[in-house]
Amino acid sequence: MVREFTYRGEIFRIIAHGTPGHEEVFIQHMEDGEEMGEISIDRMTEENDTSAPIEVICVDLCDRLIIEREINAKDPTDPEAAFAWNDTKEKIAFAVHNGLQEQESDLAAAPGVSGI
Repeated sequence: MVREFTYRGEIFRIIAHGTPGHEEVFIQHMEDGEEMGEISIDRMTEENDTSAPIEVICVDLCDRLIIEREINAKDPTDPEAAFAWNDTKEKIAFAVHNGLQEQESDLAAAPGVSGI
């Protein structure tokens, strides 16, 4: 799965593959469409709550990345700082299942969408 989301007023991209609770997860901070800092976890081998939903893992990794990279993000108590998927179809570049990468057919012609 490759998908973008907003958290604490910043845009991030998740790249994850594996089965729920046992994914390899990469989070990239996006700034003006460019990939900035990155953080990751291998939920198969690293200490984590394997029952936690992917959104919880995203928030945890983003909080760590915000501190590491000194990102000037919104206060987490600000209601506008909550985690939210960017659900527009154009933001989902690839869906990955069973180790195979499938490109969404309607994205091939979408301007500004690139593969990872």
